[in-house]
Amino acid sequence: MLAMMRTVLLLALWAMLPRQVQAEESHPVQEGFETTTFASAFVPCDRPEGAISLSRDRARTGAQALKLRIREPVFGTATWVPKATSCLIAGRYAEYTPDEKERAEIWESFDFGPKFGDDLYYGFSMWIDRASAPKGDNTRLVVGQWKAPIDDSPFVAQRFTGGLYHVTLDVDAAEHDPDTGRPYGCKLLLAFEADMGAATLGTPARCEPKFGGPLTPLTPARPIAIERFAYLPTPFGRWTDLVFRVKGGENGAVEMWANGNQIARAVGFVGHLGAHGQPQYFKFGPYRDPASYATTVYLDNLARGTSFAAVDPASPSFQQ
Repeated sequence: MLAMMRTVLLLALWAMLPRQVQAEESHPVQEGFETTTFASAFVPCDRPEGAISLSRDRARTGAQALKLRIREPVFGTATWVPKATSCLIAGRYAEYTPDEKERAEIWESFDFGPKFGDDLYYGFSMWIDRASAPKGDNTRLVVGQWKAPIDDSPFVAQRFTGGLYHVTLDVDAAEHDPDTGRPYGCKLLLAFEADMGAATLGTPARCEPKFGGPLTPLTPARPIAIERFAYLPTPFGRWTDLVFRVKGGENGAVEMWANGNQIARAVGFVGHLGAHGQPQYFKFGPYRDPASYATTVYLDNLARGTSFAAVDPASPSFQQ
């Protein structure tokens, strides 16, 4: 009888815990988008300029994938007004106001997501057409990014500046803004295509406001070492299988693989001071400044787990 009472008490205490605490138990994600438009533990960012749907146009495995499209532009004649409960609907941490940016994304929910400092792997297959990121066009385009609420800029991001695919880290700079007292942000080039001008695998990590722009006199506030093993494959008009290991904080690490090959690794202080223990979220889909064309990205085999094998998009577990 006493044992039963203890069990009932434990279950009652567990039920009273906040959903975020309950969610800290391993909550793996594995979604092939055969029946649902967003994965477990993710929510759609409902915006009038965006369209998110299942599509049989192409698929990495199975019969279909998730299609995320920023519609043809209407900027200049109207302003997008997102729904009041757009993005992270479950947690309502990031309700949207008009921001003159365009996006079609799914967001990792705070209710079932990790905290900054957790050591996790993410895997997914991505397809993007060349017309969605024209070469030489300097419209900002980000497709897939990791953020914490403290971030002005994502601490890991896939970018397509000038139509060239590259991945950046964002860390605190040693220098501070005299008006706010806060450290400036420092973007570091983690990985990139071979066709990136003078950049080589041995190019040292340095603060860059934008790829191809002038260098800044900023330096990272805390040590971070970057190793590059290979160039990123060109992702346009084909499926690219990607795996990221993401661990923010003082003993942080970011590792990246593409099509089974290790591309780069960063070890040191990843992200921004003050983010430790705060909700962290991954979001996938196109995010850009207004442009004169549509942008379409496909996503398949999305996974989150605690090892490379658990999230590998080429894993037999994704074969339909």
